[in-house]
Amino acid sequence: MKNENKGAYSLIKFLRFSLAFAALLNIAAHLYAVPAATPIATMYLDSEVALYIFVAMIYTFGLRMWYWPALLYSVLNISLFFISGITAVPGVTPQPLVGHIEFLQYSFGRAGSVIAWLYLIIVGYIAIKYDKGSKINDLLKES
Repeated sequence: MKNENKGAYSLIKFLRFSLAFAALLNIAAHLYAVPAATPIATMYLDSEVALYIFVAMIYTFGLRMWYWPALLYSVLNISLFFISGITAVPGVTPQPLVGHIEFLQYSFGRAGSVIAWLYLIIVGYIAIKYDKGSKINDLLKES
């Protein structure tokens, strides 16, 4: 039996922490750039912020079984981001947000979200491939 230090830092733990940090960066970017748009858009952005808190917890705790849904949620958000720059998204924006894609209207905040989403998608896929998850996964499977 190997004598390994379970509390030591590893590349996988750093990967998980960086994914959690990217989710929190996305939250900060959203809070910085919340548009004074329709109440529905504000509600959507607020729910997105709440879900990214959950995404940060998924990666922090190494809940591997939830990596795919977290990754797909980021894909959904970046898709909606670019679609809303071309056409109106019912329930989110009453008209296309032309400045949205160019980062002129929301500047730092929206660009920060795109960077965080891209990081969560790319590195999240790497985590799916290489991260075996934490021991919490075994406990959840047994319950």
